[in-house]
Amino acid sequence: MKLEQVTDECDRIFATWRTGDRLEAQTCRPVIDGKRVAPNTEVVIFAFWEDAIAEPVGRFRYFNVNSRNRSAEFGYTVHPQFRQQGIGTVMLTAALSHLFSTTNFNKLYCQTGAFNIASIQLLKKLNFHQDAVLREHHELDGKLWDDYIYSILRREWENR
Repeated sequence: MKLEQVTDECDRIFATWRTGDRLEAQTCRPVIDGKRVAPNTEVVIFAFWEDAIAEPVGRFRYFNVNSRNRSAEFGYTVHPQFRQQGIGTVMLTAALSHLFSTTNFNKLYCQTGAFNIASIQLLKKLNFHQDAVLREHHELDGKLWDDYIYSILRREWENR
């Protein structure tokens, strides 16, 4: 067996493999008129404010929206000065409640490094499920750390 980089000729051959198959069965991305829809590149960002504080205390953003699977990835951060004060819990609760009540998302998920103990504890506190471990996926200060993927489903959020 030999290995070679794919050429245009190989692409034409691979395309014949799909003959008779439904593209919808081959992809988790949306399909319209028999063509795969490009991934959504929109990023939506929410800022969180506390009374009497001149700048935001937290940021929540969601992205990688998949309309077919009704899912989105999210990330968040709390201003370093305001960490360990419960702001992360309030912020995530507000953002997830908002998203589940104003969208048709079935699943929201995030990725965090194994070194980020505060984030892991917060996600567990909010009843997120650990879906996966990406082994040695995240470099920090010259060391490779595992990344964890956590998710919560609409029904789990509503029944928490």
